[in-house]
Amino acid sequence: MSSARRLALGRLISLMGGSAAYIALIAGLYERTDSAAWVSAALFAGVVGSVLGAPAAGYLGDRFDRQRVMIVTDLASAAVAGTMAIFIDEPAAAVALFGSLAVVTSPFAPASAAAMPNVVGEDQVARANALVATTESAGYLLGPLAGGLLLGVGVSAPTLWALDAATFVVSALFVASIRRPFGSGRGTESHPGVLAGVRLIRNEPVLRLLVAASMVSLLGFGIVNVAAYPLSIRLDGGTEGYGAMEALLGGGGLAGAALAGRLLTTQRAPAIVVSSFAVSGVGLAVAGVAPVLIVALVALAFAGAGRGLGDVAETTLIQVRTEDAVRSRVFAAQDGAAHVAFSAAMVVGGVLVGASGARLAFGTAAVSGLLAALIASRLRRHQIT
Repeated sequence: MSSARRLALGRLISLMGGSAAYIALIAGLYERTDSAAWVSAALFAGVVGSVLGAPAAGYLGDRFDRQRVMIVTDLASAAVAGTMAIFIDEPAAAVALFGSLAVVTSPFAPASAAAMPNVVGEDQVARANALVATTESAGYLLGPLAGGLLLGVGVSAPTLWALDAATFVVSALFVASIRRPFGSGRGTESHPGVLAGVRLIRNEPVLRLLVAASMVSLLGFGIVNVAAYPLSIRLDGGTEGYGAMEALLGGGGLAGAALAGRLLTTQRAPAIVVSSFAVSGVGLAVAGVAPVLIVALVALAFAGAGRGLGDVAETTLIQVRTEDAVRSRVFAAQDGAAHVAFSAAMVVGGVLVGASGARLAFGTAAVSGLLAALIASRLRRHQIT
């Protein structure tokens, strides 16, 4: 597990730096342009960059040695983040570079997830996935807090982006320090083409059910991202309540990922996936009808825990059901599908909140979670190992 700990620590440092720099980007864009349109443009550029980068990202992880792919990805990401530090005060350049950063960083996660069974051994995969997911959740939770605090005490946006560049270098060093095989890099021979992962998901029932259920669940969580602030206003929580909602949703994910380390085995994974989606749906439903803010906060922590637990179980199942030769492309395809679902949720959430209010939007999100559980329940018909 020492190799997994190094991966997790490097990922924690990198994600904290990236999340802090992201806060600087969003705050800076709004301050300089006084327009939410520039913020939307940055978010759109990030999502589009991730979707566009996904096919090539998976191909690289299956074509070349994954350790080298991860190191080169981190170093290239450091170069783009360093350039962001120079041009962060120019809105158009900052948005374009942010989209480019999403493309450049995209090979890391599929290569990392695909390499895990090789790095730690199959008997330790579930625990290693839980460890990495826990540290990722911690990075997404602590990074924005650090970014906001540093900006508040006068640290400049260029400085935060320079620090982000440095964290990518640190991550590369952690990856380089691991002396275990990450993968042969010959996957394009037995599974040719950049879309081999898409084809496998389409043709393999377990993978198809997993990705479909996850997309439906993410549609709900994306709607919540849009509806959380209006719900906080309705419950007299204001911006403080909104911040607490986001923090507890992320904190719940952290707890769920940590819980996976104790509960998850390959045999239990299908049942855990189903249960996690159902728990998320129930939590979002309670939040949507909450009479006071504290009830909504507890419910969102509950929903986040379900999602965090389910993410680890889903990753483990994909690793079990895919050959090493195509695994990186499968994870890249899954990641692309997730970004598509999340993008659709931004539109659907805005329409629902505008037409019927935040409570109906939360109700729709809850239905998505329960529908995801129903889809995932069909996993039990299939032999997993």
